[in-house]
Amino acid sequence: MNLCTNMKSYVVLLLAIIAQHAALGFSLQKQQYQTKAITTTTAMTITNKRRRSVSLLRMTPRTVYLACDGFGQPLQDAIEEHLTSQDDVQVQNLGSDTYYDAAAKVATHMQKDKDPNSFGILFCGTGMGVGIVANKFKGIRAATCENTMTAKYARAVNNANVLCLGNLVTPPETAKQICDVFMKQGFVDHPTNEEGEKVEWWSEDVETFLKSSMDGVENVENQAQQRK
Repeated sequence: MNLCTNMKSYVVLLLAIIAQHAALGFSLQKQQYQTKAITTTTAMTITNKRRRSVSLLRMTPRTVYLACDGFGQPLQDAIEEHLTSQDDVQVQNLGSDTYYDAAAKVATHMQKDKDPNSFGILFCGTGMGVGIVANKFKGIRAATCENTMTAKYARAVNNANVLCLGNLVTPPETAKQICDVFMKQGFVDHPTNEEGEKVEWWSEDVETFLKSSMDGVENVENQAQQRK
């Protein structure tokens, strides 16, 4: 009798232990599931916020200031039509004037505009006259470009913020490609060649130099003004 009683007690105790372990295991699994759910929800929230931020950045239009002289008018008209068809670009046409006054209009607007994503585009016969005048204004880095590679390098290496085009030397379709490349290329971003491959001459030393180059340019500009 005592043996049977002891066996029953042992079985009851064993079942109780098993039930307790099972309950503990279920509790741990529930906690792990809840933790995983919270982590997943947090990660999704962060991802959604980043996506919304990127979406907002893309929706915010960049301002492009245009001006030309009589020789550059036809090319400016073609580029204005090209740019206004893009959702992320807001064009401000400052009109037609002498090449030097047109350059001054874009330069002064760029000086007042503190948005680094804003650009100026100037048009004359060769793109050189407007570029010469625009570069007399502090903070303006005007580049006359006749092909897409010079446009990429002007942005990647020189951080050019004003593009100069010549109606007498650059066809409208080429000019459109130049504009697109100019606005897409980032400063100190490894440029690619016409085949889409990264150019071989780019290096960490080049990037290191370029990251501090704008300070050097500003120092030279200040010294030039002090000499006047």
